[in-house]
Amino acid sequence: MESEKEKKSGGGFTVNVYSPGNMFANEITFEAPVYIGGSSNLSEQFGFTDEQIVQAIEAICGEGKPLDTKQKWVAVYWYLRWQCNFPVKVSEFCERISKLPFSKELNPGCDYNNIRRQATCPLMDQDARKLESVRPNQSDKGLFEQCRPIVLALAQELGKSALPKY
Repeated sequence: MESEKEKKSGGGFTVNVYSPGNMFANEITFEAPVYIGGSSNLSEQFGFTDEQIVQAIEAICGEGKPLDTKQKWVAVYWYLRWQCNFPVKVSEFCERISKLPFSKELNPGCDYNNIRRQATCPLMDQDARKLESVRPNQSDKGLFEQCRPIVLALAQELGKSALPKY
């Protein structure tokens, strides 16, 4: 059951502002949904549109490209989780990927059963955007070596999409 405050805020959230000395000064309520940067697209809030993410994935996916097996989708999961605030829960990540507007069917496609075990490794809790400081444990070294080129390729492709068009 919703509290009176939740009904009033429409599901938003409230921030209590304190003055020096921890004296309560003000309460600010934000109405739901609250979007950073004025966008309702979660990916766009973190710098990339769904279309930019699609272009980047399509550019690295396929035979002869870095993302060439179903198991390597774990690297896409790892990077998008950190860079674009994609879901941490693997099933939700796969569902989010399936809703992206790809121009063609991906081969290989993202499959929950192929990445679920790897996505729970301790390596995934380290920020993929900071590869130079990632320290995989002994059991995750092979996974890190598999993920590294895909993360770099995806970051490079997303970087291209962020450049201004002339």
